Amino acid sequence: MDDVVGLVSRHGPLLLAVICFIEAIGLPLPAAIGLLGAGALTRDGQLAFPHAFACGIAGLLAGDLLLYAIGRFTGWYFLGLLCRLTASPESCIYNAAQMFYRRGRFALLFAKFVPGINTMGAPLAGSLHMSFPRFLAYDCCGVLIYAGTYFGLGYTFSRFLESMVRWISSAGEVVKFVLLAALIVYLLYRGWLAWRLRVNFLDIPRITPVELAQVLEKCPAEMVVYDVRSHGYYSYGALRIQGAERLEPNRLAEALADIAKGKRIYLYCT
Repeated sequence: MDDVVGLVSRHGPLLLAVICFIEAIGLPLPAAIGLLGAGALTRDGQLAFPHAFACGIAGLLAGDLLLYAIGRFTGWYFLGLLCRLTASPESCIYNAAQMFYRRGRFALLFAKFVPGINTMGAPLAGSLHMSFPRFLAYDCCGVLIYAGTYFGLGYTFSRFLESMVRWISSAGEVVKFVLLAALIVYLLYRGWLAWRLRVNFLDIPRITPVELAQVLEKCPAEMVVYDVRSHGYYSYGALRIQGAERLEPNRLAEALADIAKGKRIYLYCT
């Protein structure tokens, strides 16, 4: 934390804009800490409030606009790339889409506060073809809420943050060792979680398209095929297995009563 605050203090609002932009596009730089530090430095008179706050907002907006454009032109492909970095890519896309289905455009107001969703909001809005003026309006409000919250906390609790930075600096190697150990434990946990999810996924019975076609030809009355592609991947003009029924994954709880009973069920997606 002291490194980030020190950099912002030495290089000014422009560096804050860069930090916010880099975090907005999904890279692990702590924009929240940068905004906290900028707020504290503003109260101490080391930074000018209008410049620092405007640069933080500009960095966040620039990153969001870039991801919105990428999502608009690549569809769900870019979201898939982002989610491959997580322990469970399938649930990553599902959770992000679920938030938008439930909250609509208002999800952009608080998406930046939700870990794992903060980078997904802008490209998801683009892939779902949210109009640019509507996206810009709601994203601006979300950025103002996010930046204003951390900037305001930094300004209000500047003395506490200053004391904490001094304590971290005085503790020196001990704190660095604890932070490094915590990071290693966290990475090991994420690796174990990813391994467990992959192992469980490999246990799911699978069938190839050729095998499914053979089964459909022999006993079509004893089975049912569901197309469970999520809304963003599903298109009425796309190729589908003949005879497959549509099952919207976001409405799975409602659709359970209509799922065929006494038949072998096959699911497919892309």
